[in-house]
Amino acid sequence: MLKVNVGLSRKLTHNYNSHGFSINLEGEICTDRNDAEAVVDRIQELYDLSEEALQRQIERYESDSAIASRDEPPATPTMPPAKQDSSPTPKATSGNGAPHNRIAGGEPATNKQIQFLLTLAKRMKLTKPKLEKRIEQILGQSIDVYDLTKRDAGIVLDSLTDKQEAKPNGR
Repeated sequence: MLKVNVGLSRKLTHNYNSHGFSINLEGEICTDRNDAEAVVDRIQELYDLSEEALQRQIERYESDSAIASRDEPPATPTMPPAKQDSSPTPKATSGNGAPHNRIAGGEPATNKQIQFLLTLAKRMKLTKPKLEKRIEQILGQSIDVYDLTKRDAGIVLDSLTDKQEAKPNGR
């Protein structure tokens, strides 16, 4: 009896975010070891089974109801009315001390988006201040790279990658 471990993985990328799927199946093959074709056929059956299970999981992840549930805002807990406090509410600030007002306009950019922006800037020989000037040109307002929303980061990334692709040999 032969023991077989079959593994498959897929990575889906969308809007600079990725999601990975993987499956590992372990099984025993009850065929004669001398019958190579039967062994290979049984292993292929395990791969086919793994492929089908992995595809079902991906389809479940990409289904309309799954996507809709990810787009819903998180439920806010209901709290009893608090006693009014006359002290001023502290304002959140970014790393440079500027008010974090961009976050109210959408979800903050992901770490991957920020990292990709900084990597692109480095390839384009842009310092952080020059990158922020470019962001201002693209979005029409001055925003620290770390204060971008997901949407704004996507717009900036699209703009910068379009300019990169337009240059011959990527330079």
